[in-house]
Amino acid sequence: MRISEETVEKVKSGTDITELVSSYIKLEKRGRNYVGLCPFHDEKTPSFSVSPDKQICHCFGCKKGGNVFQFYMEIENKSFTEAVRQLGKPLGVEIEAGEAQAPDSDMQLIRMHEYLTDLYHHILMHTNEGQQALDYLTGRGFSADIIRKEKIGIAPDMRNFTINALSEKGYSMELAYQAGLVSRNEENFSYYDRFSGRIMIPIRNHQGYIVGYTARSLDGREPKYLNTPETPIFQKRQLLYNLSDARKVIRKQDEVILMEGHLDVVKVKMTNVQNIVGLMGTALSEENIRTLNRLASNITFMFDGDEAGQNAQMSLGEQLLKSGANVYVISIPKGMDPDEFIESRGTAVFESLVKNERKHYIHFKADQLLEESLNNDMAFSTNLNVLADHMKFVKDEVTREKLLQHISSIYKIDKRSMESKVPASAGSSSIRTASGGTGRQLPLRERKERYFLRAMVKDRELFREFQDDIDEEVLTTPGYYVIFKGLCAYFDNQDSFDISSFSQYIDGGLFSTVVELDNMLIHDDITREEINDYLEDLSGIRNSEKEKQSLYIQLQEAENDNDIELQARLAQKLNDLNMRYKR
Repeated sequence: MRISEETVEKVKSGTDITELVSSYIKLEKRGRNYVGLCPFHDEKTPSFSVSPDKQICHCFGCKKGGNVFQFYMEIENKSFTEAVRQLGKPLGVEIEAGEAQAPDSDMQLIRMHEYLTDLYHHILMHTNEGQQALDYLTGRGFSADIIRKEKIGIAPDMRNFTINALSEKGYSMELAYQAGLVSRNEENFSYYDRFSGRIMIPIRNHQGYIVGYTARSLDGREPKYLNTPETPIFQKRQLLYNLSDARKVIRKQDEVILMEGHLDVVKVKMTNVQNIVGLMGTALSEENIRTLNRLASNITFMFDGDEAGQNAQMSLGEQLLKSGANVYVISIPKGMDPDEFIESRGTAVFESLVKNERKHYIHFKADQLLEESLNNDMAFSTNLNVLADHMKFVKDEVTREKLLQHISSIYKIDKRSMESKVPASAGSSSIRTASGGTGRQLPLRERKERYFLRAMVKDRELFREFQDDIDEEVLTTPGYYVIFKGLCAYFDNQDSFDISSFSQYIDGGLFSTVVELDNMLIHDDITREEINDYLEDLSGIRNSEKEKQSLYIQLQEAENDNDIELQARLAQKLNDLNMRYKR
């Protein structure tokens, strides 16, 4: 069964499009609207516009957008039913039984994780089996509050504990295997617990659902950390640890701090530093980079102080710099990670480090390459060229000047020599205005059809009066007649035009055209006479095409007969028609 219109409208009217979009990307106010980097395609200049007045969003680059449901469906790859369900949850709107389809298989996998997370957490906090793990965590400075908040738990050191727990709930082992919760012996196809004897740190996706674990061994067994394998709901390239909790703070501060270890992130969450996320491994996927750039313009690394951490910052920082981000590094003392630094130096010193010890990535890289460069002339030249190439991605002139001064100072070269090596700044795409302009001169016919449609939309009664006179030969521009048919269905249910509601009645590919129509400025007092004049004009153009075809045939016959006088009369008629109905 379909979800009732009343339920859909309740969720739509209760969900603010600006708040929803800003939970995914950073928005800046521009006049009455907000703009940001489009979450649906790569760009460096914001072309994604959000209208609080109209409750719609629209990208002037890739043309995607719509109301709250269409945005959520696109960005989360969800069905309409699931979009209504998820957006309705914070509003307390429950979809009644029979209104929606059965939950998809992803939700079954998520529910398995939620059940096990509660079970593992209970064992850690309230049983003798969990005491060793609890002592370990509290001994490392993790408070009971943060353990509860993060729902950290312990998987008992038993071969079949998780298997039995899931079986009692009616879950099949094949499904548990697909979820990465159990392993399988491929020789005899027997199942056994994947994470037995490990501290379980839940990993949530960007919407806050638990989709996997980082599991730390207690007894020294290898690997020290074991992650959930790739599953239908756990794909590392799409995940950043703690993003669902940190997203709002990141947007507010316009900065995200990246860390290596998930327990590092948990420890830092006990301080006043909250704009932190953890990597899922030692790499950044293209999806990760797009997510980070859409949330903040400043990205800061705080990796471990060992050689591996420094090398990772060097390579990943370059990726992010070239993506258009402002990249910084906060250096942890050698041999420490953020967790150990807090335990050793205290929260206040850590917070001071974060506040005061941030270096630009190029500054950090210049320092890292210095020793090699001063002892090796070939490396000296190569490294300076690399640093100079990086400089073209620095947009702020003051920052660029400071970096040039630092590099020329420590490498003991003339600043002008270094400056001469810097290539021209990386180009950026031209800014698209959010005015709804198409950026091209429309043919006269299309301009008339567009104005006619816009005028009809302003008054439902006028629309009803003239709708039977409109067909595909009146609205010939591709997509316009489809929009008209959508308006027919829309006005069957609505008294006035609202673009957010109307977007449900058309294919997403036409939404950009509807936005342009809605943004057209026309006078308010549209009359029946004006609508009728436009209709007659457009119909006249239609009829003129038939007349012109007939004239062309007659002209061809006159040419064949070498009738010069008739040719002249027919040519004049064609010219008159073309002048009257210019395209």
